[in-house]
Amino acid sequence: MFRTILVPLDGSSLAEYAIPFAVEIARRTQGCVRLLRAMPESRKMVDIPLSIQASARKLAQHRLDELVKAYETPWVSLTAEVRIGFPTEEIRLAATMSDLIVMTTRGRGGIQRVEMGSVADRVIRLASRPVLAIHPPHERTRESAQAAALRMFRDVLVTLDGSAVAAQALSEVRSFADDGTRIHLVRVVAGDATPAVQALSKSELRDASSGLRDLSATVLRSVEKSDSPAKGIVDYALRNECGLIAMTMHGAGGAKRWILGDVTDEVLQHGPTPVLVIRASRELWQSEQRPSVERKLAVVC
Repeated sequence: MFRTILVPLDGSSLAEYAIPFAVEIARRTQGCVRLLRAMPESRKMVDIPLSIQASARKLAQHRLDELVKAYETPWVSLTAEVRIGFPTEEIRLAATMSDLIVMTTRGRGGIQRVEMGSVADRVIRLASRPVLAIHPPHERTRESAQAAALRMFRDVLVTLDGSAVAAQALSEVRSFADDGTRIHLVRVVAGDATPAVQALSKSELRDASSGLRDLSATVLRSVEKSDSPAKGIVDYALRNECGLIAMTMHGAGGAKRWILGDVTDEVLQHGPTPVLVIRASRELWQSEQRPSVERKLAVVC
């Protein structure tokens, strides 16, 4: 359950675009939102007088306080904090006291998904908590963000590959789905997949959907044929006007199945909607790898 939601900010309107998404999730989960601004340490700003550094921190806190007043509602409380330190590390530390990180994938100060080593890229790869990555449009307003946040819960695409690791995304989606939500369970198979493979995939989707029977949400299932798993996911999301894509990073269903970690990277870069990235638990990931390793050892022996 996403009760405490962290929103890292960098002082830009691009980063602030993420706030309405966090507020809407908090409203649905009866949670709260934490706004965080991480600023470089003074020793890394030796050419800037201390008085200017103090003024910059004061201005940053003032802006956060303004945002708290602007977005707080009777149902959702917001808090704000300025931290001094390396942004990625401060976000990672703050995330240990949160259930979800919501952030844009472009912005000043390095929050730009297309650049390797950027803040967003590092957070997505290193954070132990789920990350909701949002692509802000060129023309963005608070109203457009709020509308997109509402659409996010109408049609949710959950990518599956037949593994328990990938299915871990379902438990997170359960926390905010309601009777107005359509959950799309999607499995992408190769373009030349045999009827047997397609039948097996459909069976696996049926098994996955059985665990959602207690929800009031509508559950849809689809096996998509595409030689590019990421393209298959993106095309389905566009065709069905999905407002959110949920997927597990580093999920895999065997040597011949696509690695969700690689596909996640592509969907993050090209996806038309916010992407909820759930990091697979180490125990589950290792347990799924063990059978394939044991099979290899058996062949060698």
